[in-house]
Amino acid sequence: MKVLIIPSWYPYPQKPNTGRFFLDQAIALSRNSNYEYEILNWGQNEYQLQIRHPFVAVSKIVNYLTAKTRTHNITPNLKEIKIPHLTWTSRLFYGNIKALVKKLDSLSRPDIIHSYVTFPAGFLAFRLAEKWKIPYIISEHSGPFPFPEYVIRNKVSKKITLPLHNASAVLAVSRFLQAQILSSCSVQSIVIPNLVDTEFYQPADKEEGKCFSFFSLSILTYAKGVMDLVDAFALAVQKGLDADLYIGGDGYLRSKIKQKITKYHLEHRLHLLGYLNPQQALEQYQKCDCYILPSHIESFSLVLLEAMACGKPTLATDCGGPRDIVTPETGILIPPKKPFLMAEAMLKMKENINNYSPARIREICITNYSPPVICKKITAVYQNILQK
Repeated sequence: MKVLIIPSWYPYPQKPNTGRFFLDQAIALSRNSNYEYEILNWGQNEYQLQIRHPFVAVSKIVNYLTAKTRTHNITPNLKEIKIPHLTWTSRLFYGNIKALVKKLDSLSRPDIIHSYVTFPAGFLAFRLAEKWKIPYIISEHSGPFPFPEYVIRNKVSKKITLPLHNASAVLAVSRFLQAQILSSCSVQSIVIPNLVDTEFYQPADKEEGKCFSFFSLSILTYAKGVMDLVDAFALAVQKGLDADLYIGGDGYLRSKIKQKITKYHLEHRLHLLGYLNPQQALEQYQKCDCYILPSHIESFSLVLLEAMACGKPTLATDCGGPRDIVTPETGILIPPKKPFLMAEAMLKMKENINNYSPARIREICITNYSPPVICKKITAVYQNILQK
């Protein structure tokens, strides 16, 4: 069986983490089944033009004009197919996605298409499947769903509804996202969560005598709740918390966070780490005592799994996807946008840290989210569709 994987975002040299989890899942599928896989890279982000960044857009056009169509093997049964294509906002001529269909005529026909996120990948899969007369599925990850740009006068755009209603199966990464898809588009979906590389994310021996620490990793935006986290940490310290907080990631709130650190006199306790590559993130997971997720909304949360794979308890806001992940055995759930309650939970976590078993937390992660487990569920969907 041959599967064409179409991700909506894809890594490129300037931004190697963009869409990385789509590529990681494709690699995992290729290693945990005997099927043949191809993954389509048209420069989803590399050649995407944004009018608010005109100089960057010019640079992308120049790079596009010199780019070549090519293929190469990522694993023995996963091939990347790069067909450079310029895209832009979906509000204008569907972001030029329709024109991409013509470019893909030369591809050998797969048995099934697996697209990730309804637009642009799901829409492209819908058009290709219609032309090639083959089935396709959509794995949806977006949060909130659908993104506001796809809702016009309280009606969901056909860019979303057409692919969803015509897919042979729709996969949602959480029950929260499943409910959003049903309520907004009247489409039933199957819950299959994201996977985590449990071979890469592993526990390490804790440093003796080290101060208790929390770790959080995200882009620094309001939706990720980082300002709430800083306020909560300041409140907890005022209440007697003896701990450090390490925040990884970058974003437009970095300067505002620095101002708050100064305001709360947390210069020696709250540490901004900036961008972290996977190896650096792993080291922070291993060093911390607890991972903390302060987001306002998440369709899932891969960082929670990465922390659990390292045997760490998690403190997360009940903002959608984490509801499926965090249990009393693995951590604490609190309401989002409530710094006072988050502060109380941080104090509680430190006080009860010995009640959490790192080995048991990792075992739960492997049992529910390791590559063999998730890939088996996905390939079962392929088989059921093709046997009909």
